[in-house]
Amino acid sequence: MPDHFDFLTLDFFTRASIYPGSLGTFRYRFQRTGWMNDGSIQAWVYENISFELAQDIQTQTFPWTEEGVADLKNWLTQRLEERGTEPYRIPYPPPADTGKTADQDQ
Repeated sequence: MPDHFDFLTLDFFTRASIYPGSLGTFRYRFQRTGWMNDGSIQAWVYENISFELAQDIQTQTFPWTEEGVADLKNWLTQRLEERGTEPYRIPYPPPADTGKTADQDQ
């Protein structure tokens, strides 16, 4: 399996304090606190839905160090293997049940 998380480095986490991302339907989010070599990075993985609505969430906190980032990449790779992914797509055609009754369509 290719290493989908090669882009994660110590310096990557200086770009933003919160960073959401996805690999198809595999969703993840990072939040850093503190400073490089003295702070932490919390990571979440969740189902293919917005973070605010997700219910199936796994989280782990890592030190913001070379070793911590390596552990974070390993953790993400394991979660990706467990949860799997597929290309993101919008379901089409839409589901037949729109919640309308026959009277509402007229």
